[in-house]
Amino acid sequence: MTEPEALDDGVTFEERADQLTDDELLVGTIVADHFDEVQEALFAKGLVLIVGPRGCGKTHMMRYASLVCRDQDDRPFAAYVSFNRYLRLEPLLGERPDAIRLFHTWVLARVLNAAQEMLQEIMGDLADDLTARFMLTQSDLAIFVDHVERGITATARDDAVVEALTISGVAAALRGAAASAGRKRTIVLMDDAALTLTPEYLVEFFEIVRVLKASDIAPKASVYPGTTEYGPRFHADHEGRQVAVWLSPMDGQYATIMAEIAQSRFPSSRTIEPDVDKALMYAAFGVPRAYLTLLRAFMSSGSGSEQAKLNKVVQDHRDARLAEYRSLALKLPTLATLVRAGDSMFGAMVNALGEANQVGSSTINQLIAVAAQDVTPLVKRMINLLVEAGLVRQESEVSHGEGRRYIRLAPHLGALIATRSFGMGSRGGGARTLVAALELPVAKHPVRRRLSKLIDHATVAGLKLDLPPCQVCNAERMTDSQRFCQQCGSKLLVASTYRRCMSLPISSVPGMSDWMREKTKEAGFATIGDLMAVQDPGTELRKIRYVGILRSTNALSRIDGFVDEFLS
Repeated sequence: MTEPEALDDGVTFEERADQLTDDELLVGTIVADHFDEVQEALFAKGLVLIVGPRGCGKTHMMRYASLVCRDQDDRPFAAYVSFNRYLRLEPLLGERPDAIRLFHTWVLARVLNAAQEMLQEIMGDLADDLTARFMLTQSDLAIFVDHVERGITATARDDAVVEALTISGVAAALRGAAASAGRKRTIVLMDDAALTLTPEYLVEFFEIVRVLKASDIAPKASVYPGTTEYGPRFHADHEGRQVAVWLSPMDGQYATIMAEIAQSRFPSSRTIEPDVDKALMYAAFGVPRAYLTLLRAFMSSGSGSEQAKLNKVVQDHRDARLAEYRSLALKLPTLATLVRAGDSMFGAMVNALGEANQVGSSTINQLIAVAAQDVTPLVKRMINLLVEAGLVRQESEVSHGEGRRYIRLAPHLGALIATRSFGMGSRGGGARTLVAALELPVAKHPVRRRLSKLIDHATVAGLKLDLPPCQVCNAERMTDSQRFCQQCGSKLLVASTYRRCMSLPISSVPGMSDWMREKTKEAGFATIGDLMAVQDPGTELRKIRYVGILRSTNALSRIDGFVDEFLS
């Protein structure tokens, strides 16, 4: 949520793919076997689920694919659309009986808008107006999307959009756009499709994906590993195929691929000492955005020995990843118990691997094997949250006979490095010793642990969803899907992540000056929601004395960035 800094090579550097310009994406995308496979899957016919945690390259791959399709006539017509603002529609679930229908229309409106934007980029002024076939205008769609995302009361024109847009109609518009552009088929690149914090919307979303899919229309959706639930009518393995974007640190080409990413996106970082650079690669745990962030942090860390700077940068990165994971308890209080238990399990896995790797060996242990029989649905949900946060990789399950199935989990290498889990405490040495240990062959058998050795019995027995009680009689809820109190019959209120975010004071937004915080409060905007609720926040801010375009734009940018980060 900070502005990009100008580095010593005069290049403005940005880690997030959604903030890169088209030219930066085209120039900064590497050619490597792993990512080539992802690209070809995006270009191909058929539905594809692009799987990986935040920062692993899903957005980069999708945006790059859309640009290649734009510029090459032999590629399909591509509509790239991000659904990263889906949580802004979450309050509707507790307020509107037609919330699912509004969400349905919102998805279709965003797809149609994306197709229109691509058609105009390809054909310029000759582009057809895709909304005309619905007796609507592009402005109608834009206003509808804005109203729904901001919770503004629907207008008659908004109702007309809801009535007009259908999946079959949007599919016809996509075919028309492809024909106008001289393309035979269409791919719909649906980024941030892992709507895991609103399961009601998630089910509807993948129903849209299932119905939209056709021989000449291929949806491609980015999802999280292990946590995205597709609903009763969408079967991921049957409907399409899954392609992993998350690069494994145990891949033989890992260091080469990461070095190419740094060379294309952050060339001045190539001055870092090679062993330090490799240590940062492994600490990134297969996430390019994390690697670029670590490089930036190391280069700006000031004076001190390289080993001291490396230790601090990796420890800070580990702490940031853990803080992001723990924030799930704030975003979704119903998951608080699972998050705390997962935190404890993660620490125990790191300690177990640290103990296993302290003994001198010609191999390295990076995996923990947990007996599958110990993994109940709540334990699985707890592990999935660690996977979604990128703290744990879940490798393929193995079986050694009846009753001897194991799930294999790889904890974040950054956490293992930060806690000197590779014999560093006994052997001493610096980055060179660390890299030598990390590049040893992986042990044939993972470190086996019963769940009871990683989490105590009381914690396992206490795993639950923290459901809020009835607001009338205070009776505990029986299930997370319960809508009415079993004791008094009152309708149960649903805790809203979005409303929780809107209720935060503007002073909680990082990066804003104390002067701006005070001025916005004096103007009557005590919370983020106060400002987001007005029709034109920029104009309202500029009514404050000494606040012009620059200050209002900067403040809104920081607030929007904070909200998007909180709700992502």
